[in-house]
Amino acid sequence: MATCTSEEGKSSGARLSSDETIKERRAESEKPAPTNKFMKTWHKAALIIIVIVGVLISVKSCVDRKNPDITMAYIGDGFLDREAFEENKDIVLNSVASDINGDGEFNADMMEISFNESLTEADRQNSGRKLTNALGAGVARIYFIEGKYLMNNASSGVFEDISRFGDGFKNASGEVVGIAITGNEVAESLGVDTKGDIYLAVRVVSEIDALTDKNIEKKHALAMDIAEYILN
Repeated sequence: MATCTSEEGKSSGARLSSDETIKERRAESEKPAPTNKFMKTWHKAALIIIVIVGVLISVKSCVDRKNPDITMAYIGDGFLDREAFEENKDIVLNSVASDINGDGEFNADMMEISFNESLTEADRQNSGRKLTNALGAGVARIYFIEGKYLMNNASSGVFEDISRFGDGFKNASGEVVGIAITGNEVAESLGVDTKGDIYLAVRVVSEIDALTDKNIEKKHALAMDIAEYILN
């Protein structure tokens, strides 16, 4: 019968201990990494903060975006001096100002539709689409419009007969739909370039306007008051 020497026993015990150590390390490495609760909590808090900030920015944007009592439009080959308009509009229009929307203050806005030659062809095409949409939607009630663009749209039925304020550009029906404002100081103070062939026109109240805007008659009356103020 075979016997085991002490050396053999030691060797066998060492191998067993080594095998157990390897198994323990392998089992340890296969365990899932412990979850870092602090990091998870921090990420959730950061996400909540980002959402809250986004909501606050959206709310502030809505508050800052004023609903204008009257909207005007510049249409031409130049550019609107936006800074001059924002600085002077309240002072210039103070005598005819009217709080139509009931927010406690008078606010006027000015659209810019430019076909300046410095713009890219794509930008000018976009201006053409903006012009079509502006005339169709009727958002603007007063237009500072260069002669060639007025001529192209004079008989479209979107401009009021303003012959009560004087003679000017007539449509096919003989109605005065634009009065020249070349060199007009009031229009100039509103940021409009009046050095060229430019006219003032007023949007007519269409059936669609009457159906979609409860304040349209008030806006139209204000537009006529502003037109008279600028032209006289």
